[in-house]
Amino acid sequence: MGRRIVVRIILAAWVIIWAIFLVRPLFKKDLIRDYSNLSRLSAEGKRAYVTGPKLYEFIGVCNQSMPKPSSYEVIGIEKDSLEHRRLRYYLYPNVEKKEPAFLLVYGIKDYERKGYKIFKILDLERYILRRVK
Repeated sequence: MGRRIVVRIILAAWVIIWAIFLVRPLFKKDLIRDYSNLSRLSAEGKRAYVTGPKLYEFIGVCNQSMPKPSSYEVIGIEKDSLEHRRLRYYLYPNVEKKEPAFLLVYGIKDYERKGYKIFKILDLERYILRRVK
């Protein structure tokens, strides 16, 4: 009888400790707010929330403006960063190349490259340049 009580107490303590380990990061890292925001959003809203609203808006403009499939190069986003990978993911089937048809400029004012003209402007730091033949 005494063993059963001890086993139950140890089991209860073990469950409580693991519950604390699972729930504590949600409050400590303020993830509860993120999860509650994400639970109320649509699928499109969740993508924008995770990607960042400015980058997601730019991706939408790029998808609408560039013909599929076409080649592009990203200017202003560090290569192989998370933002760069998200951009590549959402722009598929367009591909990234060295000598592209389009330059996607994000976060840089007044970027110019010989042989390219402005194709689409979202704002002063987000625009698309197209190669001139």
